[in-house]
Amino acid sequence: MMRTYTHIELDQEVQSIGGHYSLDKEVRMPYNGREILYIVGLGIIDTSCCGMGGCRYAIVPGYVINWKARTNQHGLAVSDVEPIRDEGTRREISAHIKKTELVQVVDFH
Repeated sequence: MMRTYTHIELDQEVQSIGGHYSLDKEVRMPYNGREILYIVGLGIIDTSCCGMGGCRYAIVPGYVINWKARTNQHGLAVSDVEPIRDEGTRREISAHIKKTELVQVVDFH
């Protein structure tokens, strides 16, 4: 099953009710003859009534099928990706990203 991933501008702070987040970088990582896309970001909770905190994280949209194949109506690049469903593969990729990027959380979309 293929889906799309819309690339957003990096290093742009996005505000929310409890804080803000920003995406630092996109990485295309070789894996078993294929290429995986993951994005690294930072979330900060600093306007919440419940306290303060933050965490670095990675989001893994999946295997790259078509890299920045087109643009959307807002001029943002769109790639086609295949989600990673296999749990063993997810564990391996997550461990590698955590070692490489020093993130606390790896989320697969």
